[in-house]
Amino acid sequence: MKLIKNKEFLQQIAHQIDVLNTLGGGIALPQVKVDKLEKGAIIRVFIPSVSPEAFHIALNQNQLTVMAAHRFDEESETAMPLFSQQFTLPPQIDLSRIDAVFENHELQVRLPYHTSVYKTRNIDIDIKD
Repeated sequence: MKLIKNKEFLQQIAHQIDVLNTLGGGIALPQVKVDKLEKGAIIRVFIPSVSPEAFHIALNQNQLTVMAAHRFDEESETAMPLFSQQFTLPPQIDLSRIDAVFENHELQVRLPYHTSVYKTRNIDIDIKD
């Protein structure tokens, strides 16, 4: 039994199978996980065979939308949606510091808390007579 060793070919064929499955009424099944950490949270999205260029992230006030779409070629304006999910962010998230990174075939949207949320601050007590 011969194994296909061409990694690029395998990625392309996997992507084509995803596209055909979606066109045939199936769906691309992403894995979405939210990790809550001490200084923030991370939304992790893993969709097999989807490139980082396919993802789009939009923030409208406290509504964060993460989506992925397949374009048949780079110049095409037509896109086939693969995934879309909306998250309502709590007030402790610092919206100005949200960032995203694509690493190990996984999109990570990092949501830091406001620094005042996790810093301890002493409050002086005024004494009035």
